[in-house]
Amino acid sequence: MKFYREKFFGLWLAFSFIVALVPPARGAAWVTTTFLNLAVQQHTATLLPNGKVLVCGGRSAANFAVTNAALYDPATGLWTNTGSLNIARQSHTAVLLTNGQVLVAGGQGNSGALASAELYDPATGVWTVTGSPGDARFQHTATLLPDGRVLVAGGEDNTTLGITATAELYNPVTHVWSATSSMSTKRYYHTATLLRDGRVLVVDGAASFGSGMSGAELYDPATGHWSAAATPSGPRYEHTATLLANGQVLMAGGFNGSSSILGDAQLYDPVGNSWSATGSLNTNRTEQTATLLPNGKVLLTGGVGAGGWLTGAELYDPVAKTWSNTVSLATGRYLHTATLLQGGQVLVAGGNTSSSPTNSVEVYDYAAGVWTNTVPMNSSSDSHTATLLPGGGVLVAGGYSGATGVTNRSEIFNATNGTWTAAGAMNNGRYNHTATLLGNGKVLVAGGSGGVASAELFDPATKNWTLTGSLITGRSLFTATLLNNGKVLVAGGASGNLTNTELYDPTAGTWKATGPLKTGRSSHTATLLPNGKVMVAGGVISTILGPAATTSVELYDPESGTWATNGSLNVPRFDHTTTLLPNGKVLVTGGVLDFSSSSLASSELYDPATGTWNLTGGLNVARASHTATLLPNGKVLVTGGFGGGGTTYLGSAELYDPATGYWTLTSPLATTRELHTATLLPNGRVLVAGGINTTDLNSAELYDLGLGSTNTSRPQVTSVTSPLNLGGNLVVTGTQFRGVGEGTGGGTQDPGTDFPLVQLRSLDSGQMLFLPTTDWGTNHFTSLPVTGFPPGYALATVFVNGIQSTSSVVNVSVPVPVAVPLKNSVKTGNGFQFTFTNNIGALFGVLVTTNLSQPLTNWTGLGGVTEVTPGQFQFTDPTATNGVQRYYLLYAP
Repeated sequence: MKFYREKFFGLWLAFSFIVALVPPARGAAWVTTTFLNLAVQQHTATLLPNGKVLVCGGRSAANFAVTNAALYDPATGLWTNTGSLNIARQSHTAVLLTNGQVLVAGGQGNSGALASAELYDPATGVWTVTGSPGDARFQHTATLLPDGRVLVAGGEDNTTLGITATAELYNPVTHVWSATSSMSTKRYYHTATLLRDGRVLVVDGAASFGSGMSGAELYDPATGHWSAAATPSGPRYEHTATLLANGQVLMAGGFNGSSSILGDAQLYDPVGNSWSATGSLNTNRTEQTATLLPNGKVLLTGGVGAGGWLTGAELYDPVAKTWSNTVSLATGRYLHTATLLQGGQVLVAGGNTSSSPTNSVEVYDYAAGVWTNTVPMNSSSDSHTATLLPGGGVLVAGGYSGATGVTNRSEIFNATNGTWTAAGAMNNGRYNHTATLLGNGKVLVAGGSGGVASAELFDPATKNWTLTGSLITGRSLFTATLLNNGKVLVAGGASGNLTNTELYDPTAGTWKATGPLKTGRSSHTATLLPNGKVMVAGGVISTILGPAATTSVELYDPESGTWATNGSLNVPRFDHTTTLLPNGKVLVTGGVLDFSSSSLASSELYDPATGTWNLTGGLNVARASHTATLLPNGKVLVTGGFGGGGTTYLGSAELYDPATGYWTLTSPLATTRELHTATLLPNGRVLVAGGINTTDLNSAELYDLGLGSTNTSRPQVTSVTSPLNLGGNLVVTGTQFRGVGEGTGGGTQDPGTDFPLVQLRSLDSGQMLFLPTTDWGTNHFTSLPVTGFPPGYALATVFVNGIQSTSSVVNVSVPVPVAVPLKNSVKTGNGFQFTFTNNIGALFGVLVTTNLSQPLTNWTGLGGVTEVTPGQFQFTDPTATNGVQRYYLLYAP
């Protein structure tokens, strides 16, 4: 372990090597998550650009249509209520528009079919009534056309005949509905699938109550007319139709309208305008869902079978043209929804089970992570650093080798071709140091074991190292954190478990002391929180009995330059990891209790909103000196480390799911190791490099989450806004931003996710954000103004149909503040509050004095200014009174 090498070098060398025995990694599985706020069926579920899922409407257990709407957050696994529909409806449709809003149309109200539509705005959570359709309808289909209009077709209406052939178009720019050509046949419970060429294929359905029909037709948006398509074999309705990656359409299951639930499947070829039989389902079913997975297979879940509602699920392989059973649902259901999440999981919600709706929710996860060896490093080392550079390469610097000792070597991994190239040598050899990517694109390396005080900068453009200002105090096993103001905070470290902390100013190239820690420590962790403060947790402290782990937690305020205690860990630990999760909480994992104990399996969560710690699911394998990497899907990958009895090097790897709070084993490393590095690459893989078991290693491995998507199916990014000023719009251009197509055919159960979700992920803090959109299309995406994100470099990633692009590195910068007068002073108890307007994302500090003749060095710092809403700032002086005149000065730190 790190601290063992630092303090007990001889003892560390004497440890023996034992292979760890771990249970096998889990395969595909369903995980039950939190319940919907209301039991419903015949509702809709829509994946939003912010990564959440909107469920709205449906029929309740009381047999009434409802106005309820709720949001599922995959980052927390929780449901929250959002604004209610203006009109109760079931059997409606929901389509995500290119402006980021959701159009809900038609449906069945509590008095019949509806001729109304409304829009949901994810930014406000409010529904507004939009233009009314010309016809009332439910059990219809709604398809987003390539030009952004929405085609609504068929369904049941309020006429005497009950079924309609009419079709309408919704224009999201004018909010107007207009009639288009009617289908040749009246139908409902049909499917509508957007083809690659922009036409819409409508298949089968019911021509009258309980009577299935056989027939297909094609709608051409360019002409506004329908034309006959080849007829599939046999009548059916309440089936599914799914556009495959090869452009064909898979139709499966359904009801023939007489007495049979169907188990056959057929393929439609748009090129030849023909249908052909493909493998039969393992279970006849209707009213199921069909979801196209990133690996190209189709997942069918639930539905109604010969014996009633089904728990079974099966997969269609378009290459082998066969069906295979997969893990069953925990709860059988039909008339539910299935939504492909950004990480490739499938969220199944609600539906009917037994004789009433259910509020149960399950998530299907089929990913099977895989490790592959890649080209080894040029040199063996452990305790080195690894930094993702703005160009996408990984800089490995320094470290320790049993053969050569401390090294000053550096090399760069090229993720595109999987090769290592030597970079310039550092001016000083070092290990147990830190490396920080600065806002100017250079890498700051500082300190190291042996009390090294020097610091140097790596320039990716020249691949040269140059010395910069030295630390005030030499240190190792410390932390370095990039602050929102561009400075680097160094805290604690070995050499007596330091309390002193320092700030590096990249502009001046110098270090300056800042407020000391309350408790000196080393082998701790530091995490930049979304509010801009830095949390230091755990570590080794000095006691009268010698070094010991601590539960101490402190927060650093960059504006005041002071530390304050903030709760305590439940378990004292050092050599642990901390990870900022997408939900804003911090995950602490593993570590060591003391020098005579085994590693820890416990994990805990810090909630910045309450300042409290709570235990969460424990690791399957206790470990310390491991790595923890936040993956693009929001899970945390932990690899290797030191384990049981203090003598076991680990090769196991685990995944933490914030939605469930549990760890599951994934595929193990090829080589056991600790004191290695793990780096998320732009292609979504994780590079693990170096480390040690019985000897120092130069081997490297790549982890692939195992969604099975191919490079040809990835959305391709050609340009992205960089630098991106906070408050500005991120514009991404490329191809394949409109994916394979809508899933089950544009109806109530349609989980279409063929649109871009864009994620920003801070390289330094790991803070993750999905960007709301104002406009998207096949080859472009424009976000709303980006706020609440830390400056520095970030990965911008596009997800379409659960498939991620290769990420682009974006430089997120702080806008220059403008001088403004203070206004809107408000008396607040014993203090005063001031608000003002400035550039979004600007940073401010406040100084106060009662004597204007004093130099600024004698003014008192009040701390930071809070951006309460984008561009609106506020600060409070809690010590102000009416009796003494006070003067305030804003400054940009």
